[in-house]
Amino acid sequence: MSESRSTQPRHIEHANNNVRGPLILSDNPRIRAQRLIRLAGSRTNLLFAGTRVEVRGSGELADAVRETLRGFGARMRGTDRPRLVFVTDDLANNPRALAAEYGVAAGGIPTLLVSDEPSARISRVLTTRGWAASELRAGVVGFSREGRVIAVIEAAVEPGADNADSRIDWAWSAMPATAALAAELSSSGLLSGRRIGVSLVLEPKTAALAVALTDAGAEVAVFSADSETDPAVAAALSARGVRVCAPGGAGAAATDAENAAAILDWAPDLLIDDGSHLVRLAHTERRGTLDTLRGAAEETTSGVRPLVEMAAEGELTIPVIAVNDARTKGLFDNLHGTGQSCVLAIADLLDPVAHPARTLPLRDILGARWLVIGFGPVGQGVARHAAALGADVSVLDRDPVRALAAAHDGYGVLSNIDDSELTEIDVVVSATGVWHTVDLALLERVAADTVVAVAGGIDDEIALDDARDAGWSVREITPQVSAWSAPERPERTVYVLADGGGVNYTAAEGNPIEVMDLSFATQLVALRQLSNGGLEPGLHPIDTAAEAEVAGLVLEQRMGRTTLALQATPDRAGGAAQHWSTHRYRATPAE
Repeated sequence: MSESRSTQPRHIEHANNNVRGPLILSDNPRIRAQRLIRLAGSRTNLLFAGTRVEVRGSGELADAVRETLRGFGARMRGTDRPRLVFVTDDLANNPRALAAEYGVAAGGIPTLLVSDEPSARISRVLTTRGWAASELRAGVVGFSREGRVIAVIEAAVEPGADNADSRIDWAWSAMPATAALAAELSSSGLLSGRRIGVSLVLEPKTAALAVALTDAGAEVAVFSADSETDPAVAAALSARGVRVCAPGGAGAAATDAENAAAILDWAPDLLIDDGSHLVRLAHTERRGTLDTLRGAAEETTSGVRPLVEMAAEGELTIPVIAVNDARTKGLFDNLHGTGQSCVLAIADLLDPVAHPARTLPLRDILGARWLVIGFGPVGQGVARHAAALGADVSVLDRDPVRALAAAHDGYGVLSNIDDSELTEIDVVVSATGVWHTVDLALLERVAADTVVAVAGGIDDEIALDDARDAGWSVREITPQVSAWSAPERPERTVYVLADGGGVNYTAAEGNPIEVMDLSFATQLVALRQLSNGGLEPGLHPIDTAAEAEVAGLVLEQRMGRTTLALQATPDRAGGAAQHWSTHRYRATPAE
């Protein structure tokens, strides 16, 4: 991202000016550990899985933080510098020594020190010792002195005002694979002058991708539905010269349908689509778009499904690359990204300490019973992260093989919604991407005060439309929590999060940055593949060599590792190292 478009951090005279009132720290080390980890997640939008992390301290809290982070897939050892350092024993860790050990040269990506110590000791000591403070993004304070920098996240320090530009630039700083591929596309001129439509959840990472495509020479327009748009980010992106067909964008229309039509009427050459909504619109009501549209890349499972049907019926008239099916997308974005971001968003919404005045019967994740519906990659990720935070997880999946896999991962398994265990569930999470997964019968069957949420999600994954038609009443508890009651039992309440939308991008900041770096890098190699031409209309996989290219970039840039120089796979069907005629029991040598 060009330096001319970056925004300087807000200068802070004294970081401890924003110290909060008394913090409530749990006596339970596992609850305190999960809140400390959630603090880091919400302040940074960084990924824990695969990230180099250290925990400074000893005792029960340090052990609980380590155990939870391991459950999230964090790397607790490695030769690369840690990105996050959790300080759990403040008296044993001198802030000056921490800054000396973990500080990096100015201009580098700083290590983040994370603490819930009530007096904001790290910030106070560094400020006193002459370190200059500036807010890198709300709640993340950077300190610099004599050419060295470090960053600090402290629960006791109140975040400053939200700055969408800072969030966009922060996201870009953690997207090295996307940056490298965007630079390659810029040098090649492959995207120069092309019109690229981007239909994705509009938050800082999508904005960073749009700016990178612009810098690579493309004309870019972004569409996003109202419920999936951060208006501040939309406005900031629009101010950077990108056409934004979404709430907050300059000149955006009043409705989602009008904005979707507008981006297609703009006549894009290529599309990055989410849910294949724009591709399907182009094939139904905006067929003129197909005169100029050379191809598309589809981001999601729920979007690939209808494309398979279109291709089978001979209705898909352009080449579409199923980015969702790439290993560099499905194995990371769906499993680790959506899993982490959805579970942390739900935990933040239900936290009894964060919302002490609310009437909702709140509970910590620790000890709560969760039901995850669907055990594909998203469901696996939700189950894994909820269990790491101490939930008792069960799974419901109509595919007996996936249900069996859940049992072998140590989760309980429900047979159907008539299972007696359903009435013991505290939190239900739909992770299928299938319409009416949580139907009216399930809403009527769960116990009073059950919380229902969607991970990822499509329209009406929870059958709230049927509930309205059946006369259910709804009242808002907070903007992201609503209480639903059936007319025959108005005293019984079911709580729905984020109005049934994807809880991670509706109530939080979406998937973590690093996992979207993988997904967006995969999108860029898909655009390269489409731009090179030669693909027939239909649904296509991403080139396997491109998958390896993306993974190699991330290994090198995030972890300092290079890919192994493996012996080339022979060019034969099946990829066996030797011809089929060479086998164990052959009496004579093969020719």
